[in-house]
Amino acid sequence: MDRRKFFLLTYGCQMNKLDSELIASRMIQGGFEETDREEEARILLLNTCSIRESAEDRVWGRIGAMKARKMKDPGVVIGILGCMAQEHQQFLRAKMPHIDVVCGTREFGRIDELVKESMETRKGVVATGEGGNGDLVHREVGQRPMRAQAFVNIIRGCNMPCTYCIVPATRGPEVSRPVDAIREEVERLVADGVTEITLLGQTVNAYGHDLERGTDLALLLRELHQLPALRRISFVTSHPSFLTPRLMEAMAALPRVSRYFHLPAQSGSSKVLKAMKRGYTRERYLARIRDLKSLIPDMEFACDFIAGFPGETEEDHRQSLSLIEEVGFSQSFVFKYSPRKGTVSADFLTDDIPEDVKARRNQELLQVQEQVSLAKNKAQVGEVREILVEGPSKRRKDRYTGRTARNRLVHFANEDPSLVGRYVPVEIIEAQAHCLIGELREETRTLQAGEDEWLGMRNREGMGR
Repeated sequence: MDRRKFFLLTYGCQMNKLDSELIASRMIQGGFEETDREEEARILLLNTCSIRESAEDRVWGRIGAMKARKMKDPGVVIGILGCMAQEHQQFLRAKMPHIDVVCGTREFGRIDELVKESMETRKGVVATGEGGNGDLVHREVGQRPMRAQAFVNIIRGCNMPCTYCIVPATRGPEVSRPVDAIREEVERLVADGVTEITLLGQTVNAYGHDLERGTDLALLLRELHQLPALRRISFVTSHPSFLTPRLMEAMAALPRVSRYFHLPAQSGSSKVLKAMKRGYTRERYLARIRDLKSLIPDMEFACDFIAGFPGETEEDHRQSLSLIEEVGFSQSFVFKYSPRKGTVSADFLTDDIPEDVKARRNQELLQVQEQVSLAKNKAQVGEVREILVEGPSKRRKDRYTGRTARNRLVHFANEDPSLVGRYVPVEIIEAQAHCLIGELREETRTLQAGEDEWLGMRNREGMGR
């Protein structure tokens, strides 16, 4: 068994997935070899998430299971990286001696050095300072799961005071990357076949406030829009307070910027939003939606909600339900509130909503969103949409999966793997709450040679304005 083979398992958000690509890049540059088979690896790395209790519970279970592997083979190196390493560093070292490397969110840029140190000294290594930011890693652009798609980090950390959120503690303060560094990375990705990028940040539209005057997300979008090979540009996750007129005008002026916009509200109640310290009211949130729709009438919106925040009444809950219907979100991500140690809401607010009430409110939010999503999806039936093919369906071998420019998931009958990474026209024949079912159009056979002509058709599903 090769001592230099590593297995990397990722939990959590898009930022964690991108971090894992950078971790793998650094390990490969350090002379290690990645394997997707845990049993043949001698280095086991878990890139972890602390945002919710359920995410942590899964990781704790996996860490416990790794103890048996360590007992059978003491030479195995086990590393815990990311948010849980940052948050629980003392507990990991004191209570879990089978962990060899504890690497925080701002240190994984030197993960190869930490692993080598542990292998050579046979001692535990803890690094949770700011010694190796992941953005200092020279990214191996081929080290990504999707042929045509890539995540690109533009800002790390968060300065927002949201009372329920542990991200500022685990990720640190906001630090924006220079425009030139981002463009250079995107150019290398494009040269390797990427046509769709998603710009990432905990508060992505706060980008640039710590750089030279005039640098912001609007400027960055205009810079990247100059790369003609980029067919789609999106960004997550945004905060309503940073949805500025300048950013909205750039989004409207740039046709390849996504017409799907994830703008978390977290609650439809101004009272709850104040307790959350979100910095806006329901009315201000809706005004931002109206402002953007006035510039881009066909913009689709997605949202986040927390069910059962401390002090939330049934009336507050009804206001969240009504917000879904008033905006007409195409998608909402709904989570039950769980107190996170070290946050204001956990330390100073009473978790006074019974679990069964949280569960009911969570389910009611999901049910209303499903009704709205289904109605919006039914309106797609009979239309032809351009989708970027992502790969085989996870549930049916005879189907492949792709997404429209507005992030709608489409399944279609296909057995041709060469379509992965290509843009193809699909006619929508069936609508479900969470996806669409489609059929390939005949133009598929000539699309690869004439994608520009197809793009020029610009039907109203986001092929430009």
